[in-house]
Amino acid sequence: MAELVDLKRKIAELEAKGSFNEAIEELENAVSEFPSEGSLYNKLGDLYLKVNQQKNALNTYEKGARVFKEETYFPNAIALCKKILRFDKNRTEVYGLLGELHKELDQRGEAANYLLEYADRKRRANDLDTALKTYDMIRELVPNNARILKTISAIYEQVGKKDRGTELLEKAKEIETQHEKFKETVLEEKEKAEVVPEVSQDKPEEVIEEKTGEKVAEIEESVHLEEIEPVEKKQKTEDKISIEDIVSPEVAELLKDEERDTTVGVEVTEKLSEIDKTIELGELYLKLDSTEEAIDCFRDAEESAWRGKDYDKALSLNKKISELRPFDLKSRQHLVEIARMRKDSDQQVAFMLELADALNRREAKSEAKKVYRDVLRIDPDNPVAKERVGPLEPVRTMEKASGAVDLGEVLRIEQTEAKAQTMQSIEELVSEFRREVFESIGEGDYTSHYDLGVAYKGMGLFQEAIEELEIAAKDDKLRLKAFEMIGASYLDYDKADDAIRVLNEGLGVEGHNNKEYFGIHFLLGNCYEKKNDLKNALKSYVNAYGIDKKVPALNEKILQLKQKVTDELEKRRKNASGGSLQDKSASIEHKADKKSKITYL
Repeated sequence: MAELVDLKRKIAELEAKGSFNEAIEELENAVSEFPSEGSLYNKLGDLYLKVNQQKNALNTYEKGARVFKEETYFPNAIALCKKILRFDKNRTEVYGLLGELHKELDQRGEAANYLLEYADRKRRANDLDTALKTYDMIRELVPNNARILKTISAIYEQVGKKDRGTELLEKAKEIETQHEKFKETVLEEKEKAEVVPEVSQDKPEEVIEEKTGEKVAEIEESVHLEEIEPVEKKQKTEDKISIEDIVSPEVAELLKDEERDTTVGVEVTEKLSEIDKTIELGELYLKLDSTEEAIDCFRDAEESAWRGKDYDKALSLNKKISELRPFDLKSRQHLVEIARMRKDSDQQVAFMLELADALNRREAKSEAKKVYRDVLRIDPDNPVAKERVGPLEPVRTMEKASGAVDLGEVLRIEQTEAKAQTMQSIEELVSEFRREVFESIGEGDYTSHYDLGVAYKGMGLFQEAIEELEIAAKDDKLRLKAFEMIGASYLDYDKADDAIRVLNEGLGVEGHNNKEYFGIHFLLGNCYEKKNDLKNALKSYVNAYGIDKKVPALNEKILQLKQKVTDELEKRRKNASGGSLQDKSASIEHKADKKSKITYL
């Protein structure tokens, strides 16, 4: 190991001298001697780029990615793959590798993105066997989903593999039957639980709670939950063509208002009571780990609440759906619309940023940029939107920032009208499959996003690092660490103002012991020092010193800054006096001499 450390030091010295070819020669030998050391491939690829050997660089990065994968350093492998795609987006095998790596990290959304892209490229290259194997791999990301199984079955039939298609279709029907039985059991037990039992007058609430707990336990025992996925709805409202697909959102809203005004008050009250029942059923499904059924219930309740103009309830339901399904677009679009109708610009901007993030993660980059541009029309100084799209051209009117986000392109790609499967083309089936995967996929492990962000930062992929760390920051336990790393990434990215903004957000995170804020204060000191704001830099370093006095580098930094601040104040005094201290001293001596003479006389 000592040999490897010495070798890395030698290569760093050669690179610092500008002796790139010598460093490359040393690294090529090192790779042969230490073939399982992925960091060597990364450095060798970087040096190849410096001498304009791009092909060698990308081949080396790919070898390094596969080495990291074998050594189970999945975030590092992903970072090297990202470097490859920066220079060459046509390396098909890299998409497949990225899909496998994200799958290992349980980042199912990202895994689905890359595996779908890989399968599409293989299909277009007439490599149907690889494409079909990849679709099966994607199916494993959302196991026991009848809708996805039926769509893959249709794809197999389209390419002439009817036996496999029939096998998958039978499996889908079996799952649907299990779903139906499960739903019937839940509803029956719920109806029984709604019958209020005779209870003693002493502690009625406890008895009712005990009875309800017994019923839930009975359901859990009678049904194998791990084999069950939600029942497929025969006809979902969201799959139909709506008014919004035909006219502008503003006109659609007027038409809805006319329709709602004809509703009798009593009917609205009855519907709202049905809404509460639907929500209650959804919550019960959640307790029984049947997320898809729960989401179906919440969607039905949200649509009814929207029609009844109960926007508070619609808002909370859409939030719940978006939390359960981070890649879902419809719930986030509805949140934007509700905020717009309420004329709550702050909330509208927040929801639009979440929508743009979901689009980005579904690789709908152009649509995400449109949303960020709309954000800047409402809030021209929004730091996140400015970071994503850069300066915005002036707009003539604020009407363009109404919040009516055009998702037509995404919906055309991901959503098709309900047709008989025998009539659908392979392209339509793949689009439907893509939509169903994203509608059924969850967030995955936040820790893996944090680890990936750290790996990106270590390899100089600062923007990618920030995006991953922002996802990790959604987890309460990781939020403080994530903000610290985002701040460090912005600082390395030479964006001190953004770093200061995020680090100050980190200081607002509560529930941690004092030592955990040391890094935030220290980084703030770095940021202010970089901006030559010596006063705030010194203040931040002193705050860090108050947490840990045993860091030698910090003590040295404070002493250096004290001297800088003293020199700066001295300089200001000189400028304020209009002359040098020597001139000022001479003037004082002259006055003293004159005074003494007068006194003497």
